[in-house]
Amino acid sequence: MFNFFSELKKIVKKEKFIDRYNIVNMSGKILYVEGHTGLCQLSKELITFKFKGGVIIVEGKDMVMSELSETTLKIVGEIKRVEAL
Repeated sequence: MFNFFSELKKIVKKEKFIDRYNIVNMSGKILYVEGHTGLCQLSKELITFKFKGGVIIVEGKDMVMSELSETTLKIVGEIKRVEAL
């Protein structure tokens, strides 16, 4: 069975955080994240959350958290920038 994230990890093994989380950005309108460990900040313009080893910052406009579980989340809105620290 084809697993998108497993195949992607094979291609970009040199990426520093590749084994700690998975992110899919769909046309800057939907951001799906697997592997978060907690929410830090939540507003319509800025969402930050933790993952094992760092923090992810999402900047945008009119963003809302449409789904949230223990390790996955989905952000909907105008996503302008995603950065891992």
